[in-house]
Amino acid sequence: MAHGPFAALSAVVVLAAGVLIGPGHAWTARGCVDLDSSTFDKVTGKFRYSLVKFDTAFPYGDKHEAFTNLALEAVDATDDLLFALVGIKDYGEQDNADLGRRFHIPKEYPVIKLFTGARSEPIDFPPSADVSVESLRKFLKRNTDLYIGLPGCVQQLDELAQRFMRTDDPAERQAILSETESAGGTATSHTMYLSLMRKIVKSAERPAAVVSEEMKRVEKLLAGKLSDAKRAELKLRTNVMLSFSAPNGPMAMERTEL
Repeated sequence: MAHGPFAALSAVVVLAAGVLIGPGHAWTARGCVDLDSSTFDKVTGKFRYSLVKFDTAFPYGDKHEAFTNLALEAVDATDDLLFALVGIKDYGEQDNADLGRRFHIPKEYPVIKLFTGARSEPIDFPPSADVSVESLRKFLKRNTDLYIGLPGCVQQLDELAQRFMRTDDPAERQAILSETESAGGTATSHTMYLSLMRKIVKSAERPAAVVSEEMKRVEKLLAGKLSDAKRAELKLRTNVMLSFSAPNGPMAMERTEL
């Protein structure tokens, strides 16, 4: 059950979502809100984070489905994240073309941007990246402080990983490692968290540098020829490693449970 900003905005959202839908208006996808020039700032300004997809007026296809499917998963998970759609027409009355110009939206749709109250400019979803539920999750994990549960990750272990990375005290880091050893999680993922923590403890490098180098190593392996089982294992490992990085931190490639 959503509360806070979402509840306070319910009337605005209903209007923005297009209750007065008639010919020429796109129907809002479930979990998302349609925005236009008159509602964009009013609605996004009420949320800590707004993930907005700028697209054609009547979007469809795998990329649209990936965005709306994640929105459906997230709608009951957090009040801090809004999923919104802006449909742009380059014909007729050119609906929302002004928003396209304002945010420098090219005509290679879709364009996805993350708006946050902590930044004056939105964060761009990488144009070259595949738009999938997984890639959108990773993008949110990298660029927000919401808890984004990726496959293979466990919230308790993710929180321990963040504590582990925040401290500069070797004794405290060792204590967190011991706590992780007795924490829960599946056998595979638990081992991945512990392996990386132990590697950091033994290294003379900065923790963030160790994680970054390990990420590069695994990504290089993923670029090669692998069995399906090994590729799946390494993808889980990259998800776990992201739990050791701060939002917008040195590993910025890519946090509420989705």
